[in-house]
Amino acid sequence: MTDLIQPVGGEQVIPGDSTTRRGFLDQEQFLQLLVAQLKNQDPLSPMESQEFASQMAQFASLERLHSIDSRLADALSAQLMSTQAITNTMAASLIGKEVVAAGDSLMLKNGSANLYFDLAAPAKEVEITIYDEEGIAIQTIWKRPLSEGENTVVWDGSNYSGKTVADGSYTYTVQATDQNGDPISALQTASGIITGVNYEGGIATLIAGDLEFPMGNVISIRQPEE
Repeated sequence: MTDLIQPVGGEQVIPGDSTTRRGFLDQEQFLQLLVAQLKNQDPLSPMESQEFASQMAQFASLERLHSIDSRLADALSAQLMSTQAITNTMAASLIGKEVVAAGDSLMLKNGSANLYFDLAAPAKEVEITIYDEEGIAIQTIWKRPLSEGENTVVWDGSNYSGKTVADGSYTYTVQATDQNGDPISALQTASGIITGVNYEGGIATLIAGDLEFPMGNVISIRQPEE
């Protein structure tokens, strides 16, 4: 008669199964172990009814936990799909409107571009540096002073030589200081007219010309100025 192999040192071994399982047993493994124990018990010394009832109670508890875990997973999956569907439907309705989102990109069009940023406090001096696609600084704009909150600076498309650069995508940085020369936080934003929506991995990204705005970066949506 084959003796039942008892758990040793946190390991569970099922007779006829050479695989050692550490940690805990899942529902199927627990049932296999229980059946193996019943098959291999000594007929002259059967399992005590109290011990058997205890093991059956453990099995029932494990089954309930497995059922709860499955229902929670299904509920979370349904909630995620519902949220994505709402986001995607809303994003499609935004085409033609102006989006403002956190970011350092800007689009030069017809030799002009608006640079948006939000200052945490009034600034005595603000330095705005514009970079081309290769990351090379091509122009610096100084503004003194600027108020706290949203600010807009117009770039005329000129570089350090005074020549107008080609229309396209550029980036910029903003450095601001107060009257004591201490730095002030400046949140850079980008803006554009929404021309499309891109869906990737169930996530919507707003497209405005050559710029893309993940929904998580969007600050506001507004009607474009006439």
